[in-house]
Amino acid sequence: MKKIICILFFSFFILSCSAQKIDSEIVYFLPSTVRVQLLEKLKTIKEPEKVSFILGNDEAGNYVLYLNNYILKESEFWIKNTNRVVFLEDKYYPLVFESDEFFSYPESKKSIIEKMNKEEGIKKMTTIRENTFSIKFKINGEIIR
Repeated sequence: MKKIICILFFSFFILSCSAQKIDSEIVYFLPSTVRVQLLEKLKTIKEPEKVSFILGNDEAGNYVLYLNNYILKESEFWIKNTNRVVFLEDKYYPLVFESDEFFSYPESKKSIIEKMNKEEGIKKMTTIRENTFSIKFKINGEIIR
């Protein structure tokens, strides 16, 4: 009887741990005016399935959405590890916040801790998006540029 109780306890423990590992994504639905422009732009891209988006804002509080179709090795970390996606025409595209680039490093927690313990430098990445397709809009969907 004692063995059965132990087996049941460990089975319950293992099942409860695996239930906590379920992935959850945060799905973003953009204003229709923004979606229309993004869909038009996606039609001009050779491999739209490789597209991701970066969401930031300007000093006035407007949103700026950048289209990213060229993935650097460093930015690939954020794209693979984000749980945010933009929904467009029955497809989901990874979404990264601009603040992710400002306040985090494109490395795993384990890697960062190891480097800190060894007093090694941690790589910081800054992205310049001057010639990148972007849409600036207000929360109500009014497109500014």
